[in-house]
Amino acid sequence: MVYVHTLEFVDKNRLAAAFETLVGSEFVEDCLVETERLRIRFVADPRRASTLVERIYLDGGLRLSLRHHVTSGVIPASAGGS
Repeated sequence: MVYVHTLEFVDKNRLAAAFETLVGSEFVEDCLVETERLRIRFVADPRRASTLVERIYLDGGLRLSLRHHVTSGVIPASAGGS
């Protein structure tokens, strides 16, 4: 079971720091950055993703965190809303 995790940030600096955390993780299967929306979507095993999201939350600047179940390790175009 995998989830698409959607994270939104308060500014581009926090977005960039979170991106570095995610791309440095061997547990992230796919990652998409939407700079204008200050949003990152990534796919990872739920147990590993929880640890990553907690680390990003503790770094500060996280405005929203959502997750959606998907059947594959690819981020669907419609995940995360508008």
